[in-house]
Amino acid sequence: MSRRRPGRLWLFFYGRRRRGFPGLLVGVLALAVILGLTFATRTGTAISYWIGIGFLVLIALLALAALALALAASLRPPGGR
Repeated sequence: MSRRRPGRLWLFFYGRRRRGFPGLLVGVLALAVILGLTFATRTGTAISYWIGIGFLVLIALLALAALALALAASLRPPGGR
């Protein structure tokens, strides 16, 4: 009986120890610097306001999707092994 390999997303967070360049960390830091520079411009406050609203909407959508998936998983009968 062969087991399925975990997907790339699973291995990205829970796989074996990674070595090399931390791209995700650099991406988050670069995004923070870019948003900080955006806020420093004249119209940056308005732009960063809408970026913040978009971020909150994205988080709310992710939370609703997680709740919907949890509800669907709880209503589905368990599969036999």
